Amino acid sequence: MSAQSTQRPVRPLNGVLGTGTRVTGDLVFEGRFRLDGDFTGRIYSDDLLEVGASARIEGDIDVAEAIIAGFVEGDVRVRERLVIMATAEIRGELHTPERVVVKRGARIDAKVSRDGGV
Repeated sequence: MSAQSTQRPVRPLNGVLGTGTRVTGDLVFEGRFRLDGDFTGRIYSDDLLEVGASARIEGDIDVAEAIIAGFVEGDVRVRERLVIMATAEIRGELHTPERVVVKRGARIDAKVSRDGGV
């Protein structure tokens, strides 16, 4: 089996909150969303959230999949797949699925439970 066939297909990017942008409120999205700015509030999706290294999130996150490279403070629930990059810093509560990857250098100051799929 080739390496290509074992990788997840790349989904098109459906939305971006860019660097230098600040938003407060609720974010609900479908597909793949990338956040590189500052966000305060609640985020919900049955799809993929990408948190860039320059991002700062304060609030609650409930998504199916997440790749986190920035700062997140709050209650984070990921139901299917979570990747925490080396540049990430997570504070608060982290509810993870069975499939979790934590890169060396990531900072996690959180109560962690493996119940994200619940």
